[in-house]
Amino acid sequence: MNITQVNVLNIGLMVGACIAAFLFPFELFLFAYAVLGPLHYLTQISWLHSRAYFANTRRDGAILAAAALLLVLLRYALPLEDPAGIASAVVLVTFAAALAFAVVMSPLAKALLIGAALVAAAWVSGLDAAQTLLLTFVPTIIHVFVFTAAFILYGSLKSRSRSGIASLAVFVACTVSFFVYRPVGAAVLPSAYVRNTYALFADLNVALAEWLRLPSLAAPDDLYRSATGLALMRFIAFAYTYHYLNWFSKTSIIQWHKIPPLWSAVNVVLWLGAIALYAWDYRIGMTVLFALSWLHVLLEFPLDHRTFVGIGRELGGLLRPPAPAHASAALVAAAGGGHASPRRHGARR
Repeated sequence: MNITQVNVLNIGLMVGACIAAFLFPFELFLFAYAVLGPLHYLTQISWLHSRAYFANTRRDGAILAAAALLLVLLRYALPLEDPAGIASAVVLVTFAAALAFAVVMSPLAKALLIGAALVAAAWVSGLDAAQTLLLTFVPTIIHVFVFTAAFILYGSLKSRSRSGIASLAVFVACTVSFFVYRPVGAAVLPSAYVRNTYALFADLNVALAEWLRLPSLAAPDDLYRSATGLALMRFIAFAYTYHYLNWFSKTSIIQWHKIPPLWSAVNVVLWLGAIALYAWDYRIGMTVLFALSWLHVLLEFPLDHRTFVGIGRELGGLLRPPAPAHASAALVAAAGGGHASPRRHGARR
């Protein structure tokens, strides 16, 4: 599939995920998280490993993996007085380190950046707002929505694709629709199983309502029945579902399936095991997959940084005024022979 075909496919996936989110927001999220989520973690980690995690060296990826392990220990094993504060510091420092791994080449610059992050972490990690941002939003909405939007934008700018810009417009329109269009009669409580299971994620909805200055979800049924609760749930279900579908639709573009056959087989076995765990007990599935979830989020940090750098570069190229005709001719002549090479011409486009 070419880029235009992939973008058209993704527009269809967005619309489909949007409609499903309107109709079955809680059920859609729980299904996508348990079935599509683990396969996404496994295949993306494999792909990132094959690309050296988009860091300067593969060793940098090992440091990011060690940070994920530390987060698991902080949650389940280490009896510390303030595990949330320490965990938020770990995420902040890891995010800064990933920037150093992906962009900064000088060892001194790396040390200064990570040192500044350590100083900042010592101050902000004790703040409730920082903990919410780093521990609640970074691995959820920021990862599945903000970074996904950034990938769509960067791909569209880099390829100068009108269909890519159209897909970004549809992505934004779907998001806005959840807060603008609120169907009458949609406030039917989901089943007891769905409510009890989604209670594992309810803190995300409550925090989002607070940060977006929406009506509170304090009452027991607000999450499942109120206009605010339903709007947020539809948005969350759409963001997660499309995040996964977007990944699986880009096989021909990023070639994530091209990994050793043995690794693919292991991924399939682990994925089926994860589905079985979720089917047996959703809470146990979440507990076991916690490490894998954080691992794929942290390992993606260098790619996230490169994406935002790329967006800035592409926007700068669009905003930069074209060189005067006589200057372009002089540059071509200076290049030798009076003819621009195909490679140089391609770079200017």
